[in-house]
Amino acid sequence: MVIRMNKYKIHILDESHIFEERENGIIHTSFELETTFLSGIKKGSRTDVKLMINNMIDSGITIGKMSDDNLRQIKYWVVSLFTLITRSAIQGGLDETTAYNFSDNCIMNIDKMTKTDDIVEDVIQKCITLTDMVAESREKSVYPQPIRKCLHYINTHLHERLDVVTLSKECGLSGDYLSYLFKKNMGINLSKYIRTQRLQASKEMLKDNYSVSDIAYYLGFCSESYFISCFKKEFGKTPKQFRNQI
Repeated sequence: MVIRMNKYKIHILDESHIFEERENGIIHTSFELETTFLSGIKKGSRTDVKLMINNMIDSGITIGKMSDDNLRQIKYWVVSLFTLITRSAIQGGLDETTAYNFSDNCIMNIDKMTKTDDIVEDVIQKCITLTDMVAESREKSVYPQPIRKCLHYINTHLHERLDVVTLSKECGLSGDYLSYLFKKNMGINLSKYIRTQRLQASKEMLKDNYSVSDIAYYLGFCSESYFISCFKKEFGKTPKQFRNQI
């Protein structure tokens, strides 16, 4: 059985015809090919991942049968795929919380789709995005351990109070030294980095239809108007304009 799309071809191995398919040389996409693809994600190599994706597109992808419904079949395959690539990304150095949240959001988005072509296209783009995230994370791995710990804490506590006192206690450094070390390694002061990360998080909350006032409150901005001002300065548009363009 083949799910035929405009651009992609996915062959489904059917147990009821397994002998016939083997006789015709139709086998599951090899473990070796799969491992090479996952290795590219783990290394954060966009070049390797894009090459493997192009190879798989050219030769077609073969997967086991998981549903009689084509759309559901593709979605089941995507969930399995994201399980694998998420773990590869974590093994490559991507923060666990970041990796799992990325995977969950991708699957939620896929769940709303109704066209198989759109799903496969989205998956390809997300694989490349995740690979780039791993590459960026690996660059950060050269930072001193206190800075890595600080970055992880900020990433996982954006909805909580974040200041030099809290972070310095978490990292076991004085506030002054943490500020100095952070600026030296990151090229940006601590408070500005926290604000930038919160603004990035606000974009996802806008996509999830949180109100602007709730976003300002949850992410620790002193007022809704200050949040809007910071957002416009960072992205060149207001939160409302950003949401209307989604």
